Amino acid sequence: MSEFKDRIIMVTGASDGIGQQVAAALGEAGANVIALGRNEEGLQLTMERIESLGGRCLCIPFDLHDFDNYGKLFLALKDQIPHLDGLVHCAGEIERCTPMQYVKTKDFRKMLDIHLTAPNMLTQIMLPLLKRAPSASIIFTTCEMVSEDKANWHGYGLAKRALAYAAAMWQMEHPEKPYRFNTLNPGRVRTKLFKRTYGGEHPDMVPEAATVVPAYLYLLSDDSKEMRGQTLHARDLIGSSPEQPS
Repeated sequence: MSEFKDRIIMVTGASDGIGQQVAAALGEAGANVIALGRNEEGLQLTMERIESLGGRCLCIPFDLHDFDNYGKLFLALKDQIPHLDGLVHCAGEIERCTPMQYVKTKDFRKMLDIHLTAPNMLTQIMLPLLKRAPSASIIFTTCEMVSEDKANWHGYGLAKRALAYAAAMWQMEHPEKPYRFNTLNPGRVRTKLFKRTYGGEHPDMVPEAATVVPAYLYLLSDDSKEMRGQTLHARDLIGSSPEQPS
């Protein structure tokens, strides 16, 4: 029996890309998935896939830029679910890479909001539900810029690097608690974001998004309880993940 059976895990960005793949894998493993995303058609596909695999999914169309609605989301969930066993931050977007000298203020702030403000404020608002779980795991998804300096990524790159500090800060502020915070770099994978930002590289040059799912499952599993406040790369965790259902 999968250790994820009946666990309740929220996944943002679940209408596409890595988030959709993580949500589907969790559903197949027996978890109760709360899938957040802006694209309703994509969310519907996520739900249909999870249900076809025998899982259960609550899809919630939600724009993470609408910070005033975070409290409403919590109130809608707090009496429906006993707790949250996990919170996986996969939501992300960027239209194009732009040098700092040319990026517009609204585009810069948008990148900071969705990639830094949103995951931290959603964690804050969901913390009471995470505290109710025996051992909740919170995963912030970062990227190559967490450890590599790259030009033209403006607010996106800054936010993704700051996430590593955010996870460490959350953990330092809750040092003796059973819940844990980590940052995961999945590396380059075949998503719409990759196609928009690496236009000169053929998608077949990078692996599919599903290939990094085992790293997320590992960080959500009890096997990773001792990993707290760390910044990790998916390639280093793939061999450690609980086996996915076939």
